[in-house]
Amino acid sequence: MQELEIEKRFLVPEEKIEELMGAVIAGSKKMMNDVYIPNGDVHKDLRLRQKNDEFVITRKRPLVEGDSTKMMETSIPLSREEFFALAAGIESNVEKTRYIVNVSGWQGELDIFSGRHAGLVVLEFEFKNDEDLEDFNNNQQLGLIDITNEEWLAGGRLAEIDGNELKKKLEAFLG
Repeated sequence: MQELEIEKRFLVPEEKIEELMGAVIAGSKKMMNDVYIPNGDVHKDLRLRQKNDEFVITRKRPLVEGDSTKMMETSIPLSREEFFALAAGIESNVEKTRYIVNVSGWQGELDIFSGRHAGLVVLEFEFKNDEDLEDFNNNQQLGLIDITNEEWLAGGRLAEIDGNELKKKLEAFLG
């Protein structure tokens, strides 16, 4: 299945996590493991995803180079056996727990990273069309840092960063 994904991503500081956890929709918790397949590029765009007991292989590529707001996403469902056979021996992964949240009238995905990326929290919103994105951009008042186009925080790049490097990059980014 191929679809256009329009999204915005925000870095969540530690002091905002509790507030956002209060906006979690009951029963929305999903444990996720994204395994990024080496492709010879710095940014890996092909991933295997385990979301609870669901498995897919997905390629995400920006429609416009340098702008990750609009991505073309192509996904193929996998069986559990296919997922683990393809993931065998690949060590570039990202683990997180995802919650669906209602924030300021918008439904988003709150990702709390674990493993070597523990401490990173990202809030992501997806939009059906450009009008919804424009409405969000004009009306949202989250007070969070937009990281949509921060390449080093995209999943395929994040998979290559260990905890120490992530901490250093975040400190430099936040100044």
